[in-house]
Amino acid sequence: MDILVAMASGPIEKLVGVYLLHTVRETQSGFKLDPDGTFQFFFSYGALDRHGRGHFSIEDDIVILQSRPWSGQDFALVESSTSGRGITVRISDKNPVLQKHSFASLKKGEEGTWLYPDTKGEMHFPENEAEIITLAFEFSPERFTFFPVPNKEHNYFEFRLEPWVMEVFFNKFPLKIKRHVLLGKHPLLKGEEFIYEKA
Repeated sequence: MDILVAMASGPIEKLVGVYLLHTVRETQSGFKLDPDGTFQFFFSYGALDRHGRGHFSIEDDIVILQSRPWSGQDFALVESSTSGRGITVRISDKNPVLQKHSFASLKKGEEGTWLYPDTKGEMHFPENEAEIITLAFEFSPERFTFFPVPNKEHNYFEFRLEPWVMEVFFNKFPLKIKRHVLLGKHPLLKGEEFIYEKA
């Protein structure tokens, strides 16, 4: 028997469908579970849209979502050099809108240490040396990129955004199955239990 046919004839067949986030104002979000054991996640709030995808499995009354692992970095170093005084971090991207929503810290993201880029996409720090540059993207606030500085003589660093910066990643993310709803956390919203109602 074809493995997909076997899967569809079991618990997965009853589970497949679109589950929409319930009772959260101005937010459209949810999961689409397909018969082949894959899922898609979607999130829309105002002009912000994010997505994710992967595979799901069922253990007792729990559906578990698993995507490819996050690389650990949403930014990649383009070049570094010595230039002027202080430390300059520049974000380069083809989309200037994305460039404006990136920020950096030399203090591992401590409160009050973040700088936003100027019109050139640059952030200027008065420090003359840094061990770690911490980078974050405003629309993916759940994760940070930590970049150890290999050459302490360099004080100019240019980074680009990775194409997966807006992607949402799942690692053994559980949702409880209860009749026509899924119950559990939301990957981007604060709270312990949300309701995802089958459309």
